[in-house]
Amino acid sequence: MEKTGRSLIVILCIFSWISLCGPIRAEGKNFTIKFATIAPEGSTWMEYLREIDRKILKKTNGRVKFRVYAGGIAGDELDVLRKMRIGQIHAAAFSGVGFGQILPMVRVLDLPFLFRNPREIDMVHRELKGFFSERFREKGFELISWAEVGNAHLFSKKPIYKVEDLSRVKVWTWSGDPLSKETFRALGANPIPLSITDVTTALNTGMVDTVYAPPLGALALQWYRYVSHMNALPLAHSTGAVLLSASTALRLGPELLELIRKEFEPALVNLTSELRQQAEEAINLIGASGVKIIPVPKGKDLRDFYSIHDKVAKVLAGRVYPSDLLERVYEILRKSRQR
Repeated sequence: MEKTGRSLIVILCIFSWISLCGPIRAEGKNFTIKFATIAPEGSTWMEYLREIDRKILKKTNGRVKFRVYAGGIAGDELDVLRKMRIGQIHAAAFSGVGFGQILPMVRVLDLPFLFRNPREIDMVHRELKGFFSERFREKGFELISWAEVGNAHLFSKKPIYKVEDLSRVKVWTWSGDPLSKETFRALGANPIPLSITDVTTALNTGMVDTVYAPPLGALALQWYRYVSHMNALPLAHSTGAVLLSASTALRLGPELLELIRKEFEPALVNLTSELRQQAEEAINLIGASGVKIIPVPKGKDLRDFYSIHDKVAKVLAGRVYPSDLLERVYEILRKSRQR
């Protein structure tokens, strides 16, 4: 379980990939791609990344390698994005907060109470990958692969059984994230925007008493130590994506770019499967620590939570994503639910 805990930091709406210096180095036909992550050495994520690096190095006869900076040392996702745009970072994996700054319409995937199970998530991601790949390319980025962050749950100092209970809490929202802001407004809460790096202090001082995170993230960041309740009902699914800058892709060329994509995609599918299993283990660990796991509500209480989706989706349609894209997601979900 210690390994699980170490690996969990990769999961939060906090995915960031950070580099320290310089454009991609090309020595003759050799390339070093600077690639960094807040995931620590020894984590599951880093084990997969090291294996991807080994395979690419072998298949390119040493022409392409990754220089990995682990542990998160250069700011939040917006800092990472700025560095990527000036060539200091070559590849990055972002949560919705980060890649939403590049392509806001992708945030349609993070709407509250959109998905009901992992099969729906996988189906929507699979069917829309080509569409989003083209849109990211127009913005100067290559979508290498989806990189799942996971289902975000509510963690609170006060029990939350019904939507009305949210009106009595002080809930954190990621500063600059319009989707979480609208979600908690629709839930009747008064969201308090903060940088993710300030959340632990805010929990400790009582500035906030409620946060949202995947169980892996709450465990890795130790947020669960400051709360007494966790809701089993997922608030939303947090999507992540591994992106490569267009300038880096151009220098690599189509052959090497395709090889990198083919190594990342299946590896991150396997990583997603492993992290989903670890999420269940994380919930068990959190419950064993004394945090009460509130069961998924039933009947009217559950319908009231699900109704929040319609309110938020309507408010953000035309502002964050086009209405026809939202309908396209709904159509995929309808097909999935008919099976």
